[in-house]
Amino acid sequence: MNILSKDEEVKNAILEAAKRVFQKWGLNKTTMEDIAHEAGKGKSTLYYYFKSKDEIFELLIKIELNIIINKGKDFISQLSSSKEKLKKYIAITLNEIKNTVSIYSLVKGEIKGDKEFIEKLRKYLDDEEELIIKGILKEGLDSKEFNFLKEKDLIKAANVIVGVIRGLELYLFLDNDDNEKIDIVTRMIAEGI
Repeated sequence: MNILSKDEEVKNAILEAAKRVFQKWGLNKTTMEDIAHEAGKGKSTLYYYFKSKDEIFELLIKIELNIIINKGKDFISQLSSSKEKLKKYIAITLNEIKNTVSIYSLVKGEIKGDKEFIEKLRKYLDDEEELIIKGILKEGLDSKEFNFLKEKDLIKAANVIVGVIRGLELYLFLDNDDNEKIDIVTRMIAEGI
């Protein structure tokens, strides 16, 4: 049983409240006072744990990204084929990102132009996913499933695959609102082209 400290409980309550407020009002219209009110806390309590609503929002996004990554990892851990792991990981993460973006639909438009914020998130996600993809590629190399790879190419290959994923995400989620296109790409990857 995982017992949270009082600080962790308060922080989690603030994050859950912030999530609801961001979904309702978006990032720009939300204030620390709105989050404090939703959490049933004073503003001073929020400022004790967080410097700003932007810090809260960034942490929420990182939590969401970790949930997505872990769903992908959990699913592929049940597969034996490296090719299947790679295809399913990409498909699952794209689909989960689609679902998360739809939850934060108001915020999506607000962060489109914030290149610094998007770059920070991209770097965070790239680092996490490159490790996963590299592991899948290494496994496929060892099992001779990916006989086109060499050990020295694993990092570059993982980087390229993550770049392709990022390109799809930018196109599908920031530049496009067509859920059918997202579903088509996800199925193409999952089923193979």
